[in-house]
Order: sequence, then structure tokens, then C-alpha cells
Amino acid sequence: MTSTEKRKRGPRTKKDSKEKERKVNPDEIFDQMDQNHDGRISVHELVKAARLLGLSPTQKEAEQMIEDCNPREKGYVTRAEFRKLFESKEVDVDAQIEEMTSAFRVFDKDNSGTITRDEIISVLKLSGEKVDEAELEEIMASVDVDGDGKISIEEFAAVMCDI
Repeated sequence: MTSTEKRKRGPRTKKDSKEKERKVNPDEIFDQMDQNHDGRISVHELVKAARLLGLSPTQKEAEQMIEDCNPREKGYVTRAEFRKLFESKEVDVDAQIEEMTSAFRVFDKDNSGTITRDEIISVLKLSGEKVDEAELEEIMASVDVDGDGKISIEEFAAVMCDI
């Protein structure tokens, strides 16, 4: 959006942000989580899906959710059952994206769009955390999925949704 377009739109109002809240399509989230395409998702995947929806159930709460809606198959929920659990949830998508982007920017000191090892070290030192080389290697190995030595916003978001 150009600055001219922004000026024409004027300031955002409370109504604008309410319009950004929308019902989430549970099928989209289910498809995202059902990576092996077996028509069901596990407790772990349910926790990740709930976090994408702005919720934060514990592992035990997710297990109970599955038990309540699918007592015959322990540890899994089908698409229809997932839909019943989440179809009425509303989420402010813009707020979630902004929150994720803000967290990413804390680390991306040079605004390059990626986070380097040095940037991680810098932020951890500023926060008083001591990190040794082995811990740093573990962080990079678990987050830097494509192995390019940098963490993209997509890689960062995937980890944040998995916490």
C-alpha cells in the first residue's frame, strides 16, 4: 500500500479492527496441521492449531478436548471433530501477525528479514542470558529448517506456533 493510499484511508478506527476479526476456517487450519494427510491430527498438532487460533491449551487440556469429542480413538481428532471444536472461534488475524512480526524484529537488528547467529547472541546477551556454542547450535538446528544459516520469518513463526 502506498503512502498516498494510506492517507486516503485515514486513521484506523475501532470498527476497522473489528472488521479484521473473522471466523477462522477450521478446515484450513486442519489441513495445515494434518501434514501426513491421514484425516486426523494428534494432540501435539491440536495444541499447535489452537495456538494459531490465539488459544493456549496445555497438553493435558488438549488431551481432554480430544477425549471429549473422540473417546473411541485416543490421541487423535478427525476433521469433523476438529471443526466442531473450533468453528465458532474468532481471531484477530492482523493482531497475531503484528505480534509475530514484532517478536521477529527484536532479533532482526539489521532489518534484513532474517535472523543470524550473531543477532541471536546479541539479543540473548542484552537480556542477560548466557548461551554456549552447543545451545546456539541446537537453536539454529531446530529453527533454521532450510539450513542456510539464517532464520526467516516463516521459520521463526513455525517455531513460535510450536512452543
